[in-house]
Amino acid sequence: MRFTFLLSLLSCLVLFVCGAPVNQRVLAIRELHDLIQRSPEFQDALVRLWRRNDIVIKLEGKEYHLSLHSKQGNSGSPVYIVTSANLRGDFAKTSYSSNEFIATEAAGEVAAHGRASDGKQWMIIKKSPGMHITDTTAYKTVKGHQAKCEELLHKAANLAAKETVALWQKTHGWDQNDPNVENVLFDDHMTKAYLIDWGMAKKTPHAPSEAAVQAESLRMFSASGLCKTIPPPPKAPPKKKH
Repeated sequence: MRFTFLLSLLSCLVLFVCGAPVNQRVLAIRELHDLIQRSPEFQDALVRLWRRNDIVIKLEGKEYHLSLHSKQGNSGSPVYIVTSANLRGDFAKTSYSSNEFIATEAAGEVAAHGRASDGKQWMIIKKSPGMHITDTTAYKTVKGHQAKCEELLHKAANLAAKETVALWQKTHGWDQNDPNVENVLFDDHMTKAYLIDWGMAKKTPHAPSEAAVQAESLRMFSASGLCKTIPPPPKAPPKKKH
């Protein structure tokens, strides 16, 4: 009964997050994540729910245990995380396009692929060494300081643009084409960007414009609400003297 109640409450919280304005949704998701992290009971309920979606596949002669990932990409194809010892922490997906596979392979991010024991085509993608911007020390240092935070977003967009062009050269013409806040990861001090998720990638004869990518990335990062400052609560009215 308690498990059912927790799941019902969690569903309400998820609906609240999904109903948040687009420019505040990333922060709402992070707040929900923090709430779950602080509550062992929520964590247990979420793990038990998630385990219902766990699967095991055999690919290229190896067995992989997969758990549905808590974050899903834009392609609509379910994303799993590898939990078995070999390739632990890598990601797995099926129903991907040929463009996505070719681009991901060209970027050197495919760990394994092929038809698995369940009859489906699977691709296992190497885990990126980067982290979400909100997990970096650089962001945590400026969070709540509007001007410094916005300056950091400009830096993030600049890093994303440079990496996009560098990867176009490395992959011989593949443009990642989706430099949003979830697809651009960073090192802890934000000196380097890492691009993930090639689901929107396109092959182009000419390198993408660094300035255009920077502008688009900055637009996406700014719309995420990462630098939104929360005003302090209003002061309580003075107590009446009797």
